Amino acid sequence: MPAAAGAHQPGANSATGYAGRRRRAGTGFALLTTLVMLAVSACSDGHTDVRSVSAWGWSGYGGSSANANFAYPQIPDDLELRWSRPTGGPITAPLSISGNGNIGVTATTSNGCNLFVFDPRQGRKNYCKRMQDGAATNTLLVDQYDQPYVGEKGLFIAFNAGGAIRWRVPTIGIPRSARFADRGVVLVATTQGQVLLLNSQTGDQVAPELRLREDVDLDDPAFGYGDCITDGPQCPVPAPPAVDAGRQRAYLNVWPSGADASALVALDYGEKDGKRAIGQAWSSPIPGGMVGPPTLSADGSRVYAVSAPGKLVAVDTTTGDIVWTHDLGEHGFATLSVSPDGLIIPTGSVGAPLTLLRDTGDSAEQVWQRTDLAVVSLSTLTAQDTAWTVVRDAGKDSLSLTQVSVADGRTLTTIPMPGSKGFATGVAVSAAGQVATATHIGEVYLFDSARNRY
Repeated sequence: MPAAAGAHQPGANSATGYAGRRRRAGTGFALLTTLVMLAVSACSDGHTDVRSVSAWGWSGYGGSSANANFAYPQIPDDLELRWSRPTGGPITAPLSISGNGNIGVTATTSNGCNLFVFDPRQGRKNYCKRMQDGAATNTLLVDQYDQPYVGEKGLFIAFNAGGAIRWRVPTIGIPRSARFADRGVVLVATTQGQVLLLNSQTGDQVAPELRLREDVDLDDPAFGYGDCITDGPQCPVPAPPAVDAGRQRAYLNVWPSGADASALVALDYGEKDGKRAIGQAWSSPIPGGMVGPPTLSADGSRVYAVSAPGKLVAVDTTTGDIVWTHDLGEHGFATLSVSPDGLIIPTGSVGAPLTLLRDTGDSAEQVWQRTDLAVVSLSTLTAQDTAWTVVRDAGKDSLSLTQVSVADGRTLTTIPMPGSKGFATGVAVSAAGQVATATHIGEVYLFDSARNRY
């Protein structure tokens, strides 16, 4: 198979039926949002809403609250490696990038800092912190003021833009990567099944907590943490949630007490009579159990899950009914990249082919597959009809950042990553189109336009 062509199937250039309608719906929604914002601005009383929201750019795990790993900013066509920096220990959680381009990363280190915020220009540390166990499995959530939020063993912490602690909230278990659930409201779900809605300014609860399991250990926040790695029954919430803030609903991978397998659970957290509450909307059993995080479609009508037997499952978000399943052959890292027009790249195991699927409405079809590429990272689809990922160089241990065309899978860009090996945790894109990734051995890489000289 030619390296540039892949295994293209007929119809790969078209976005018809369900996918086409979703593209048009997404375009219409963007236009409507713009008009609404203009109208609100015209009628403003001059007061500024200072409640925290997700930063422009790659504000948290998966790039957005949907876990979609999709990038809207234009990525320059002259991208080059700007810098790389070691953290001193393995990196297991994907990066985040603030609206100002600052790169947040956690790592597992034996001493010194294990949370870092790097300046995008030269890779210098803006600051670093020593966090407790559990932080290294978290991606920082960043608001529009460059303020990070992150969990560690038994605590959820909010920092200011300079790294000083603003507030801390005790938790039952270790918080997973957090989400903005509404303006000024952060949703936190922990490894022991506690779900919190917190005021982003004060840390106060804005709704009564929800406990998805009662068999918790109040004296040991790390109880069951080992099962989070293997998706075992002692870790009720092993992965970050997906959130639809417009619908006021969160989707979680949950292992209920006494159940044979984990399920996809939808939680509503909206206000009623001026009071906010968290309650279950539905629970959808995933055949064989769910692994990894849920991922939302752009229009909020579908939530995708990966099962332990290696099936991709599409679930209707209104009813919780399974719409279709597609055999992936393995669950891999059980994470996805999903575009607004229904294109999906599943993350296989280390060295798996790069595969593009399409949600056709009542099934998933393979668009193309690059069996000649050994993918070692979660991929990112873009609004430029491309996908960025990290691949292992042919016949070598080294890695390269690679861009392919969504239309036919051909390689468009290959940029070497000096000193790299193993695998990478994902590809993050800043609001300015910079691209960042990190290898599991602990090296952070930032790619920028050759025209940008600092």
